[in-house]
Amino acid sequence: MCRSRRGRSAAAARRRVGGEHEPGARPVQLALDELGTPLHEVTFVVVDLETTGGSPHASEITEIGAVKVRGGEVIGEFGTLVNPGVAIPPTITVLTGITTAMVLTAPRITEVLPAFLEFARGAVLVAHNAPFDVGFLKANAARMDLAWHRPTVLDTVRLARRVVTRDEAPNHRLGSLAVLFGSATTPNHRALQDARATVDVLHGLLGRMGSLGVSHLEDLATA
Repeated sequence: MCRSRRGRSAAAARRRVGGEHEPGARPVQLALDELGTPLHEVTFVVVDLETTGGSPHASEITEIGAVKVRGGEVIGEFGTLVNPGVAIPPTITVLTGITTAMVLTAPRITEVLPAFLEFARGAVLVAHNAPFDVGFLKANAARMDLAWHRPTVLDTVRLARRVVTRDEAPNHRLGSLAVLFGSATTPNHRALQDARATVDVLHGLLGRMGSLGVSHLEDLATA
């Protein structure tokens, strides 16, 4: 059984003053750092990238899509094609539908990444298979000498492995989870579309985590 950090902190505080039901026990006001940040107050930026390949050191970003949400509501979106400066491989075009011609007039990553980092500033980054997307973002930030502020990162794949069984979904791919949680958006390997689907998956997963006592951002680290 999972017990939230808030619950542990509250229990510890009660022990320090002799228990909440003992005669003469003094009421305790917990500090903010003990309570943590309620999930409904957290700003999440759900991001998805399309790229020319699988390596952040040998491939380039071709599209960034992101959705900013807080309290279950969408409060902003960010989406743009990116000119990678190289031809897009045919296998990638088959997968994403993005062609070299489509990105010829798109901005370069040197223009797009600073704008995205400003959009995501102060938020928790969320991605489906986060090491892939965050790896590309960090590698490009390093090449451009942009500060990487080490945001908290949530991976919806890892969360799904905790609360979604194989009886419910054949795998933990975005498409399968989108169906399971009734997403209004069908993922199609386009960045903004996939980010929107990931938002629905994130909300579905957090709903399930709530039944395990996970109600604060800090709880997710130990859930």
